[in-house]
This record gives sequence, structure tokens and C-alpha cells, in this order.
Amino acid sequence: MNTPDVIRLASQYLANLSGHTFDVLDVSKPVTVNAAVNLTKVISKLSPLLGNLIEFNTVEFLNKQDDFAGFGVWERQDPGFPDTIFVGNIQPTPGLEIKAWFPLATEITARFKRHLRKQSKPLFG
Repeated sequence: MNTPDVIRLASQYLANLSGHTFDVLDVSKPVTVNAAVNLTKVISKLSPLLGNLIEFNTVEFLNKQDDFAGFGVWERQDPGFPDTIFVGNIQPTPGLEIKAWFPLATEITARFKRHLRKQSKPLFG
């Protein structure tokens, strides 16, 4: 198994999760109008929390797949890029960057902005 194989296989497993629900957080119905207004002011702050929970679940899910056994294990790295890496004897180290952009989010993480800046190339020349 090599780096592209690990990434391709992990991507296939994760694609098969489409529609699957990880039961990690419940936001209950606000009890008053004021509670609803307050919830709208803080709901965007769920994005980092949900992103971290998705990372934890992804690592646990991928480590349960027999195809990776004997080659290494998935680990979450925080802080670090990418979010999850496949630690074993495969070089370069395979990894997945996991992003959860909550529909009502009000910010983008500085780490992601920094990565985009490093990756950007001039359009001409």
C-alpha cells in the first residue's frame, strides 16, 4: 500500500458514510423568543466544535477498517495540518484535512486562511 492507495481507500470509506448521522450534539428548541434570539447570536460558534467531533469520529471510523490493519493507524493531530494522518511506514505520510463549515458560521479559521495563502499561485507568469 502506498500514499495514494491509503488516501483513495479512506476517501471511499468516507464517501460511503454519505447520509450517516453521527449523534454527537443536540440543540434543543428554545423555550422563549429571547432564548431563540440569543441562540442565533452564538450558533455560528458550533462550527469549530462540530469540526473537532467530526475529526474524532473520522479517526475512530477509519481505524475500524480492516484494510488499514498492518500498515498503520489513523491519528488526529491538533494543531497541525492535515487534521488526520496515517501513521505507519508509508511515505510520504498520507493525511486528510477535514472541514465542517456550518451554514451560519461567521468566520473562517486563521489556519485555513494561512494554508490557502501558502498554496496560492500567481494567475499569470
